[in-house]
Amino acid sequence: MGASQYKGGDSESIDYTGRAYELMEMLAEAMALTTGAAATVLDCSRQTAGTAFNSLWWAGMVRWVNIFAEMGEYKGQFRLWYPADVRPPKEAQEACRLAALGLFYALAKNEVPGFKWRVLRNGKSGVTAEMQFTISGNSTRWIIDAPRRDEKPVPGADVYIFPTTEEGKTLTPAGKAYTADELLFTPGELRRKIFQKSS
Repeated sequence: MGASQYKGGDSESIDYTGRAYELMEMLAEAMALTTGAAATVLDCSRQTAGTAFNSLWWAGMVRWVNIFAEMGEYKGQFRLWYPADVRPPKEAQEACRLAALGLFYALAKNEVPGFKWRVLRNGKSGVTAEMQFTISGNSTRWIIDAPRRDEKPVPGADVYIFPTTEEGKTLTPAGKAYTADELLFTPGELRRKIFQKSS
């Protein structure tokens, strides 16, 4: 994981896309997003999302870290953006968890009725998220965990995000749901990317 990049605010910051305000609202919910996840949730190109992030960076409102990691079939480097007043990821594993949760958030935000999202950071089980939504007029709450390789899934979670579908099939506890980074990267509705493990 690269060093956190921070820029003090200046008067040169200009948002040519008009998306910076929306992006800050979403970062307040999601805590961290990749450029690709931001493009998905804003329904814009990666270039537009990147320009909005750069405007926020020049204004001193966001920071970023470069992560060298493996997410599903993606191997390489990605940039994780987070608000300047939020603690940076402790290490690459936590950054990858935040990135996976951000991908899930980006799809759910535009698709799930009554959507609310909160990232939970606790020492023992790392980073998880709580998603509230409405089904048939009833409020429902899911805990979402994104265990990375060589990490144990949080027992009380409702949905697990694994790097690959095969890991999801193997490591998800019975009766729980799972998805995978490689599925979240592909186009399509989130509801078609979540599977229930029966046994």
